[in-house]
Amino acid sequence: MRIPLDWLKEFISLRAKPQEIADQLSMAGLEVEAVEEVDGEMVLTLGITPNRGDCLSLLGVAREISAIQGKKINPKMTPAPKGEGKIAQILKAQILAKAACPRYMARVLRGLQIKPSPDWMQKRLNRVGLRPVNNVVDCTNYVMWELGQPLHAFDYRFLRGRQIVVRQEKTPIKFKTLDGVDRSCELNDLFVCDGGGPVALAGIMGGANSQIQEDTKDIVLEAAYFNPRQIHRTRKRLRLSTDSSYRFERGIDPNGVANALHRVTELILQTAGGKPTVDWIDLYSRKIKPAFITLPLSEVSRILGITFSSVEVARLLGALGFVAHAKGKGLTVQVPTYRPDITIPVDLVEEVARLKGYDKIPSTLPKIQMNLPKQPSDVCAEKITTDSCLSLGFSETCHLSFTSVKKAGLFCEDASKLVLLQNPLSEDHACLRPSLLPSLLDAVAFNLHRQRKGVKLFELKHVFNLQNNEVVETKNLAAVATGEEWETQWQLKPKETDFYTLKGLLQRLTDRLHIENLEFVPRDKNSWIFFQGKKIGWLGSLSEVYAFELNWEVLALASNKSLIHYKTLSKFPFVERDVALILDQTIPASKVEETIFNFNNPWIKKVLIFDLFRGGNLPQGKKSLAFRLCYASPEKTLTSEEVNQVHTELISRLENELSAQLRT
Repeated sequence: MRIPLDWLKEFISLRAKPQEIADQLSMAGLEVEAVEEVDGEMVLTLGITPNRGDCLSLLGVAREISAIQGKKINPKMTPAPKGEGKIAQILKAQILAKAACPRYMARVLRGLQIKPSPDWMQKRLNRVGLRPVNNVVDCTNYVMWELGQPLHAFDYRFLRGRQIVVRQEKTPIKFKTLDGVDRSCELNDLFVCDGGGPVALAGIMGGANSQIQEDTKDIVLEAAYFNPRQIHRTRKRLRLSTDSSYRFERGIDPNGVANALHRVTELILQTAGGKPTVDWIDLYSRKIKPAFITLPLSEVSRILGITFSSVEVARLLGALGFVAHAKGKGLTVQVPTYRPDITIPVDLVEEVARLKGYDKIPSTLPKIQMNLPKQPSDVCAEKITTDSCLSLGFSETCHLSFTSVKKAGLFCEDASKLVLLQNPLSEDHACLRPSLLPSLLDAVAFNLHRQRKGVKLFELKHVFNLQNNEVVETKNLAAVATGEEWETQWQLKPKETDFYTLKGLLQRLTDRLHIENLEFVPRDKNSWIFFQGKKIGWLGSLSEVYAFELNWEVLALASNKSLIHYKTLSKFPFVERDVALILDQTIPASKVEETIFNFNNPWIKKVLIFDLFRGGNLPQGKKSLAFRLCYASPEKTLTSEEVNQVHTELISRLENELSAQLRT
């Protein structure tokens, strides 16, 4: 939008320098993209946002400067030029699409002389980027730039039936516009028609069949308010953007139509002569009234972060033409019809902010109430579980929840508990999986067939079973491992995955979840997994694949209930002692650890098993376990004599309770 300052001075007195005016407008939210000299006159180029259709005119920009500088403006309210002859005798009009065209005005001018417009008008039009055509067309464009109201002129002699009808076409038609292009118009496109058919694509472009020509003597001037959505829809579909459609689809002032009609009539009489009718047509059955918005002062303070009085808010809004009245703890604001972008209280707050000056609003951190989100109880446990598996080289998998009945039956003790699908996609997806292992084993086979030497996979997902004819979902954790524990590396001997690969994973997991008392009860070559006396899973081998699966929800629940106690590290050195014990094969290492910690000596800080030996010169049914114990005191440095005394007492305790023998 180009604004010549000499033309703008007809609306408001300007004493500030062009760059100062540009800075003021930009700080008020109306960005000035350029300040340049055109034909010896300074011109501002404004970047108008889509919601500010009111600023697509000199009058709109003058209102903004008036509000910023506190000056009065000349709105150019033009009295209706006098004429002769009643318009009803020569032209009739009606609106058949009132929702699409709430207001339509027309006036007939006769005895005109079509010629080039005056030099001063042509220069002004050239400065804003409009091409002069003739005095009548130039006057309509001139007023549009002044007041923001698009206008159109028809050659009266080409209006069939001497009538105008604003309507929406009921069938698709072809219509040739002023640019000579045949437009394919569709159902519900809005047209201005005469007695024989369309003469203008309403709000967008006139028709070639009624345009002003060199020998035109009588014209019909049109000034209207068209529904913005109607114009936008047609313009977008036809890809036909004009200065007229650009303003109509952003919203013009429906109550400024009459003033624009009188202003253009005045200019045409000055430049083309002629006489207008004494009156004019004004179809405006349902007047569009100003909107009222309630603005609480607390909302202004909440959004802007500073306190405003009702007097100050009313003053700032009044400068823009709003009428504000105090009501309770806020204001009732009357919004002028030339501001259709103001619809809710926050729009008014924005107006207050930009007129106050964004630079005058202090930068402060917002005061907000922090409500920390409460995560589901198992989210943390799930992250720990996933991280633990990944850190030990296992890859996470995600499979469909469906499997075949045959595979499901291998991992379900009771086939009647399978959840069958009524309309399965295929036999391979006929039921919901009761176990994660079938899918994991399929993934193992897939990788081994592609020459993967080591495969370690895990999955943490739901399994499904029937209980009392109800589908019960349980979140399980399962893992499988086969082949090489790690790839062959320099100075690192190859190692095959085994039972302890997965047992180590579970022990790592329970440590990080702060869970104790996870027991492994041997059964044949496999082990049942017990927790707090309840069987929750299984660990063992399936041919050459080691695997486990357990009810993960039990562990997650226990982890959430566990209390973590932190202790300061001792600043005194610790002392290590090793002990090797000969025990019955049936006594697990965990039992030895439990006995050591039950000794209840505060100096015992850590117990580590580092050797297992069977055979050799050991008696039948015996094994040797070697432990390393760390002793430390938070109060002093322990002497060798003190450690030896406690260590000897501990060995005696183990010999008595576990029938252990000290291996030398």
